[in-house]
Amino acid sequence: MHQVAQLNRRRRVPNRELIALRINAGLSPNDLALRAGISGNTVRAAERGLYVSPRSQYAIARALDVLPLAIFPFERQRVAA
Repeated sequence: MHQVAQLNRRRRVPNRELIALRINAGLSPNDLALRAGISGNTVRAAERGLYVSPRSQYAIARALDVLPLAIFPFERQRVAA
C-alpha cells in the first residue's frame, strides 16, 4: 500500500507547463476546455498533474497550438500494466 501512495503523490505534481501556456493564452480552464472540446474538470485534473486520456491530451495541446509531448511528456504518462 505504501508504494501506491508514493505513486499517487508523484502523479500529483502540478503541470506547470500547461498552466503557464493556458495563462499566457489568456484562457481560464473552462475557456481552454471549450476550445478543446472537453470538460473543464478534465483541464483542471490535467493541471493538477493527474493522468488524462491521450485523446484529452491531444485536444488540449491542439487548442494551445503545441505538440502533446511539450506539455504531457513521457514522464507524465501512465505506466502500462
